[in-house]
Amino acid sequence: MEGRENIQDHLKKMKLGKLDTRSLSFLALFIAFTSVATYLHIPGPSSSYFNLGEVAIYTIALTFGAKAGGIAGGVGSALMDIILGYSIWAPFTFLIKGLEGLIVGKIASQQQDKKFDRKIFAIIVGGNVMILGYALAKAFLLSWAVVLPEIGIDFAQMLIGGVLAIPLSHHLDNYFGK
Repeated sequence: MEGRENIQDHLKKMKLGKLDTRSLSFLALFIAFTSVATYLHIPGPSSSYFNLGEVAIYTIALTFGAKAGGIAGGVGSALMDIILGYSIWAPFTFLIKGLEGLIVGKIASQQQDKKFDRKIFAIIVGGNVMILGYALAKAFLLSWAVVLPEIGIDFAQMLIGGVLAIPLSHHLDNYFGK
């Protein structure tokens, strides 16, 4: 395997039980990218915060596939919850953001002929899974009373993440020769 042209296909076909050095290196970079994007945050009204993690999760999932998006989303976001002092959210974040990245990558890679429409649809579905997941987690950990204001923060993350990730993934697709 040579050059930049092959990394997208390589990561989309990787087997998690048999990671080679190249795949592991890229996954570590994706986790770091997601962590840094999540670190750029604004505290919310309860125990959550607005962040740019969705930009990273969506960009990685749209460009490199479901597995890369799921791993980067789950691990990178949960790691930042721990570092930023929101440790109680880390297990929920790991599952919710991991599933979000997995879903976005899976849906986006299903159909190649309508890629732009497919990317938007993938982000809407994955983002709504994130919104629903956090609504349930907030109701469980805190109360249903805090769910509604927090949905606005999650929706803003999905919207801003999608608006920024689609052109980023388009440029990365062009760079990698797709």
